[in-house]
Amino acid sequence: MIYNYKSVIVSLIIIAIAILSYLKFNLTGLLIYASILLFLEIISKLLIDHLRNKFQWLITKNKDLLPKLDPEGIKKFMPHGFDPELGWIRKPNTEHEEKGKFGKTKWTINKNGARTNPNFENKKSIISCYGDSFTFSRQVNDNETWPYYLSKLTKSNVPNFGVGNHGIDQALLRLKKEYPKNKTKIVLLGVVPDTVSRIMSTWKHFYEYGNTFAFKPRFKLENNKLKLIKTPIDSEDKYNNYKKYIDEIIKEDFFYKFKFRKELIQFPYLISILKNPTRNIPLIYWNLSEKNKAKAMQKIMRINKAWRLKLYKQKEITNLLIAIIRDFINYSKEQKFIPVFTFLPQKDDVSYIKKHKHFYQDIKQALKDDLIIIDLVEVLVNVKDLDRLYSDNTEYGGHYSKFGNKFVAKTIFNKLKENKLI
Repeated sequence: MIYNYKSVIVSLIIIAIAILSYLKFNLTGLLIYASILLFLEIISKLLIDHLRNKFQWLITKNKDLLPKLDPEGIKKFMPHGFDPELGWIRKPNTEHEEKGKFGKTKWTINKNGARTNPNFENKKSIISCYGDSFTFSRQVNDNETWPYYLSKLTKSNVPNFGVGNHGIDQALLRLKKEYPKNKTKIVLLGVVPDTVSRIMSTWKHFYEYGNTFAFKPRFKLENNKLKLIKTPIDSEDKYNNYKKYIDEIIKEDFFYKFKFRKELIQFPYLISILKNPTRNIPLIYWNLSEKNKAKAMQKIMRINKAWRLKLYKQKEITNLLIAIIRDFINYSKEQKFIPVFTFLPQKDDVSYIKKHKHFYQDIKQALKDDLIIIDLVEVLVNVKDLDRLYSDNTEYGGHYSKFGNKFVAKTIFNKLKENKLI
């Protein structure tokens, strides 16, 4: 069961302080001291409750520990995006519009469940793509994705089975589900470096607060072998009653213990805020004014980047990532295709590596003799106008712009030619 012992301990500490204050001060002093504490606690609670409604990353026990899932939202999600094995997916014959710095964009999904690839869907396929939103190519139109530009370069159809917010674990599972019906000579598996966090999640809400519909499967390493932990919420009924399965969800989710609980703000609010001052105080301050909201989001993205760097330093976690990629290699041998693994870095990954060391180099080193690895950061660090290659004017950068996707496609095409695959 969920139970926060820290709240009880902190409450006892406050009582102890009050008793000590009583021994030290007279009754009037004690009442003033208690009144100030009570006033600050009430103000803290009211402030957090107010800001939480505007900023979902200031998580509270009431709103976020066991959030209510909107029944209407669930009904819409089921036919549009739910998948009982993968958690979520882009369903055939669906579409959606998005906005970015280059204007409004639209994506559509064809009858096979791949992203529409205009003018190429009737051509032969020698390459197929699986991965996350950077493979799917969010924030651009169907004729501006890197698989589309790769189709132009190879004069073939490059089916794009990427799915937004998927980890490499889900991408691998989707590959095994789709490949028998969509066989190609080469399979590109492309993900952001932050996939290292996604493979540790069972409920994305515990890492990406507010992403409450994102229950997912994950792998664990047991005796150096991958063990699949199926998604705990695999039906509409379970979505409506997910609290019944919360112990199972928590047990398999790395971030509940190591991130979510530590960032949860609850009674006593004042002490809860001060437990994590470098995070909470700036977020509270910046959210008091709409003009500083961007600074608050920048803080969140920097916290996420710090987690990314931290996870790549943990051997147990990097071993899991390597094992998943090795399973991709094993599946390629079974199905007789050429596996190509691609790192598609975010803008802040590139900026960090420009100034510091290459933080996921060990992964590449461990796998260099087993498959072709295309790491876009190797060429992106030399790009002067990096902003043009990304869709948002932020430190994170959003996804690749149409110019970025042309750059990615050309880089991948050249690497495939170098290796005499095309």
